[in-house]
Amino acid sequence: MLKGKTALVTGSTSGIGLGIAKALAAQGANIVLNGFGDVGGPKAEVAALGVQVSYHGADMSKPAEIEDMIQHAVKTFGTLDIL
Repeated sequence: MLKGKTALVTGSTSGIGLGIAKALAAQGANIVLNGFGDVGGPKAEVAALGVQVSYHGADMSKPAEIEDMIQHAVKTFGTLDIL
C-alpha cells in the first residue's frame, strides 16, 4: 500500500496519465496532477478514491516550472515519493 506517500504524475489530466494517477490513488497515494485541459473532472475522479489531490500546471519544457511543481508537491504534502 502507498498510504502516506505522494505521487506526482505528469500528463495526468487524461488518458494513460490519469489512469496511472487513479491506480496510485487506489493504493492510497496522495496525488499531484499535471497536464493541460480540464482539471476539475480528473481531480474529482482521483479524490473520489479517498486521497488528497492537488494540481500544478507546469510545462514540462520549462525547467523553472518543473522545479516549482516539485516544490508545490513538497509544500502541499510534506514529501514527494513517486514521480
